[in-house]
Amino acid sequence: MPNSSFPANSSLSNSVKVLIAGSLSAPNVSDYLTGVLRQLADSAMTSVRSGGADFRFVEASAPDRDAGAALEGMDALLVLGGADADPTCYGQQPETDTMYGIDPEADRFELALMREASARGMPVLGICRGMQLMNILHGGDLVQEIGPGTMHNSSVDNSIMTTHPVTLAPASRLGAIYDGRTLSVRSGHHQAVDRVGEGLVVTARSADGIVEALEAEGPQWMVGVQWHPEDPEAPREDLDLLIADFVAAARVRQSA
Repeated sequence: MPNSSFPANSSLSNSVKVLIAGSLSAPNVSDYLTGVLRQLADSAMTSVRSGGADFRFVEASAPDRDAGAALEGMDALLVLGGADADPTCYGQQPETDTMYGIDPEADRFELALMREASARGMPVLGICRGMQLMNILHGGDLVQEIGPGTMHNSSVDNSIMTTHPVTLAPASRLGAIYDGRTLSVRSGHHQAVDRVGEGLVVTARSADGIVEALEAEGPQWMVGVQWHPEDPEAPREDLDLLIADFVAAARVRQSA
């Protein structure tokens, strides 16, 4: 169920409606990281509301409905960041002891949400873990540990963000959203996309070659970013530009 800190719905009853899924109560996650995840979720929700959309939040670690029911009446899906995905959901066994918050039930639920939303032609946005799940859904897999001392994390549980640039592919949705400029982003992750899933294309990379963004081929609005545009220290304009394009795509679907 949604945490009481986050309203189940905003006041815009006739607006575009976004389902926001996140795992804010993952097992074996520190209280500090849980607080960070709630702060990031609050920031994303605020941007969705500011963009003229309504939202409903569903806790992936304890879903109270199936994916199809959760998406009823919704126009778009946003999957937030959080804990690591269970390697068995992409055909591997654990290869490192640095993984945290593994919750197969949350993985299954959020993958089902993405699958169902895609089948319904709904815009889908994935942030960090959300992008990794997007890749898994399409048959891709992950690097389970990118190693210490990278530009992508500065704490064991990735709760402290780092800042680094990412380069966007000009001929991409993100390239159009950000006018092809290099972004300075906030990151906190120790895993990354490895084999890219079928039907997805890489549209951003960091200087060390890590995949920073994925988009679906074809007309569907499906975008995943590895960084955290919703981090309070990230440029707010960059988050709002991304959410505005996402909400605009949902509005097009709603009117159709």
